[in-house]
Amino acid sequence: MTRLQFTDLNTKNMRLRLLVFLLICLAPFSTVLMAQQQNAEELKFKQHQFDFWVGKWDVYKYGTDSIVGKSHIESIIDGVALQENYSSTRYPYKGKSLNKYNQVTGKWQQFWVDNGGLTLEIEGGIKDGKMVMGNRVEQNGQITHNRITWAPLDDGTVRQTWDISQDEGKNWQTVFDGIYRARE
Repeated sequence: MTRLQFTDLNTKNMRLRLLVFLLICLAPFSTVLMAQQQNAEELKFKQHQFDFWVGKWDVYKYGTDSIVGKSHIESIIDGVALQENYSSTRYPYKGKSLNKYNQVTGKWQQFWVDNGGLTLEIEGGIKDGKMVMGNRVEQNGQITHNRITWAPLDDGTVRQTWDISQDEGKNWQTVFDGIYRARE
């Protein structure tokens, strides 16, 4: 074998070894990249689970034609959060909420404030196609559990119920039962 042929053989062998080495080294990174892509898609899906609530709504007392408020829910911050702006049609009552899927806890969170002094922090997620969030609050020795459910209905409306329990969830009392109908 001539020197030139031997060098060519070594070069081809080295290239092949380098290619195999690179494939072995980069294989875990491709797995990580695919996992990151799947995680990004799953995160995006979860961030949009509550989008059924987005819109401009007239809010009625459930089962009646009695309008109790107006609500505008919009997707904000590049679609990763929802902002609610609510105002009563009967009283000078107004409130706002910020809603977001927290990828660290794996739960949806809502932070509500209103002009009546109420601050409410609740968390939860999708259960049986409904968004359900709640909390446990202790004030002056009294424990109250809040549970708020938003249910998308077949006719495009959204039913919201707010239930409270003061006996660790044995009995629940509905304090709000409303239906959101899209404003025309």
